[in-house]
Amino acid sequence: MRRRRLLAALSTLPAALAGCGGRTGPTTQRPTETSTRSTPKTTATPLTETEPLPDPPDSPDEADALSFVREYERVAARNEVVEYGDGAPARNPEIGDPAAALVVVADAGFYIFGACSADARYGERGGYGINRHEVPHFVGRDGTHEVGGWSAVVCGATGEAYAAADAEENAVVPGEGPGAEIHLFRFDGGERAVSVAVDYLDAGAPRRVFSRTVEPSPDGPDPAYEYVLSNVAVRTGEYRVGVDVPESDRQTTAKWTLTDPEAVSWNGLSVFVGDGGRPHVGLPEAGTDDSLVPGPSRCFRHRIEHEE
Repeated sequence: MRRRRLLAALSTLPAALAGCGGRTGPTTQRPTETSTRSTPKTTATPLTETEPLPDPPDSPDEADALSFVREYERVAARNEVVEYGDGAPARNPEIGDPAAALVVVADAGFYIFGACSADARYGERGGYGINRHEVPHFVGRDGTHEVGGWSAVVCGATGEAYAAADAEENAVVPGEGPGAEIHLFRFDGGERAVSVAVDYLDAGAPRRVFSRTVEPSPDGPDPAYEYVLSNVAVRTGEYRVGVDVPESDRQTTAKWTLTDPEAVSWNGLSVFVGDGGRPHVGLPEAGTDDSLVPGPSRCFRHRIEHEE
């Protein structure tokens, strides 16, 4: 079973954490309690068979890619509640409205987060729900498609968050709350080292405040997993994020603005490493539904708990 395989793989990775912001990955199961004496509603047609997942469009533009991801997430969420029944009808099925957020437009295609929820009841077995969120997709302009259907979450080792001496310049009290974080999604099989560097730009010359190399991990979950560089900074202002994949000789940079923990940029900055090792950095749009924004992760709390 894919989920069991991925969770088992966590034990082989550094500072592994089977959870992120209350999540166990982009798919969260949520069994529900029901009374066995209740009478099932008969207004909804029970689901007994799965639907085939949609094929990606041949030559998608941005709108095509987003539409495809929404439909994929709808079918995937629907199928999960059907499969949970193990032959029993999924009664009173409720399939949520699927959502998708564009994060990066690349020459090769589109990196998108998708989400959808679903639940149903199974007679005396009670109820069961599934909540798919921040599921990373790559939709290629050539008709290819990759999805991290159940990503593991791995916490990278982090030190103290970069902070200003003047407390008024910090959005979070250092050490008392989680700093901003960067999420790395691997679509390259984890075969290459990825270096991430962060420079603070608002006080004179750029100042290097964070640097980390994520080593290759070909035995990790695939095709995508979420590696969290947590507690990077708490100081508000402008930063530059540089990503280098030395083996492929490819780099990219992006501006990163930190204002407060409620902003999408605080937890949502995402690095995607594509097939071939090309890195991309992006953010879901401001105001994007929380189900489409990575984090906030438990990595900060995980570190504090282990230091105590």
